[in-house]
Amino acid sequence: MVEALVWLGTLVFAATGALKGVEKGFDLLGVLVLATVTAVGGGSIRDVFTRITAKDYTESNSPGEGGRKLEGMRLIAILFLLASQALAQEADTYYARCQRLYQQGALESAQATCELALAGDPSHRPALRLLTRIHLDKKEPDQAATYLERLGDDPEAPLLRARLLLLKGKPAEVLSLPLPEGPEGRLLRALALEGLKRYEEALKEAKTLPPTPEVRLLLARLYLALDKPEEGLSVLDSGLEERLEKGRLLFLSGRPNEAIPLLEALLPELAGQPELARKALSTLVLAYLGQGDWARGQAALAQLSGLVNLPGLLLARAWPWLLAFLAFLGLILLGESRIEPLRTVEVVENPLPGPGSLYLFLLLALLLALGLAVLLGKALFANALALVTPYQQNQVLPSFYLFLGLSLFLGLLLWQRKRLAAILGPPQGFVEGFWVGPLLVLLLFVYGLVRPLLGFSTLPLNLLTFLGLALMEPFFRGFAPMVLKERYRDLAPYLSVLLFALALPGPTLLFLLLGAALYLAKERAESLLGLSLGWVVAGVVLALFPASWLRRF
Repeated sequence: MVEALVWLGTLVFAATGALKGVEKGFDLLGVLVLATVTAVGGGSIRDVFTRITAKDYTESNSPGEGGRKLEGMRLIAILFLLASQALAQEADTYYARCQRLYQQGALESAQATCELALAGDPSHRPALRLLTRIHLDKKEPDQAATYLERLGDDPEAPLLRARLLLLKGKPAEVLSLPLPEGPEGRLLRALALEGLKRYEEALKEAKTLPPTPEVRLLLARLYLALDKPEEGLSVLDSGLEERLEKGRLLFLSGRPNEAIPLLEALLPELAGQPELARKALSTLVLAYLGQGDWARGQAALAQLSGLVNLPGLLLARAWPWLLAFLAFLGLILLGESRIEPLRTVEVVENPLPGPGSLYLFLLLALLLALGLAVLLGKALFANALALVTPYQQNQVLPSFYLFLGLSLFLGLLLWQRKRLAAILGPPQGFVEGFWVGPLLVLLLFVYGLVRPLLGFSTLPLNLLTFLGLALMEPFFRGFAPMVLKERYRDLAPYLSVLLFALALPGPTLLFLLLGAALYLAKERAESLLGLSLGWVVAGVVLALFPASWLRRF
């Protein structure tokens, strides 16, 4: 009877130690050590004081006593097995909690709970899978890759690896993976096609998928990319992220009065999700300011600045323009320092205007074009800031270029009518446009290959864009170099190229490249008519390309 109570006590002590180890988050070895120490620690201390040696656990003067010692060792082994089973059950319990938290969108709590499951069972595959997904959702590719390696040849590993590649911006590699033919595998292929801007193929694939929230959001993005925001609105449901996307699409499609109340109602629900809150506030800032509501726009901008480093974001996007501006200022200072004071005054009939008049004329043309673009944005999208709003920008910016080109050309016609023939050059130079046009297309294609690596934007490849740029040629390649050469001599070519890139809203690096190429072409052809015709030829050629090809530019 006494011996039975001893074994029962040992079992209870071991179980107590094992549960305490699980509670403290110990791994399997730590829990087993704690269970053993709790079960036999007291007896071991007793044996030290009574001078019982280690061999007495297996040897004894009494055969019965030796047998009981061996039974004790077996009991310890059983305790180890029981502790392992308890840990496995604890891991399943923690995983179930982790799964519930993940479904509720509480990623931080879900991550901590899944890590407790792994503390009990380091090879618990469901917890490893879910932790990989959690880190993917949190945009943490390195941590996701760590858990993915521990999964080994798990059946879900290819799907998770595909999501990791998408997060790293490698959609082409996803299409080379042996993905299963189930819904998630097809969804990942559609996401990879979206990343490669093969929107028509992605849409065709996505339409065949079960309408999960992720699929509906994908369809909404694809319809927007294909200039069909109304169809994107029709597929969205009532989930949190879907309502946010619905608000964005309402605003982008020109319905700010419906978008603003929806997004305002969503903000309290997005308190714990900074990425979604950032999207909502970014849209609200544009919506408020585009409606002329400066007070609410500034308040939303202040909230947004708490989530995003706005100066850093602006610098990341505008650094090419800032570098070009600094280069322009540096050349101006260098040119001014080389001007010698006049000792005699020479009277010239019909003198060229100075650089100050040139800049003022350009500024007035820009303000006129900007005003017309604002009116167009209000008419099309009920948004005065359509020129800087995603999606709407692609619809308004070509008209802005056309307005600016018309303003500059008509202004030159009125201001410098006597010099217009000298600015344009000989009429026969128009034939140069037939090689300048293909050259421009080639430069746009080369830039299209490079710009994804640098994260730069491109021109809206619309015929209105090219017509506007054609009308700008007499000013930027004719009149501006003429005025700048009068004062700055050999610096004029560089200043005129930089002025072209600084004056136009859009991809500064591309304008620098095109400006330099067109200046060299003008020196060779000695005529601007060929350059203007070249823009028109390039626009017509690109208009013949399918939309899927144009996205490569």
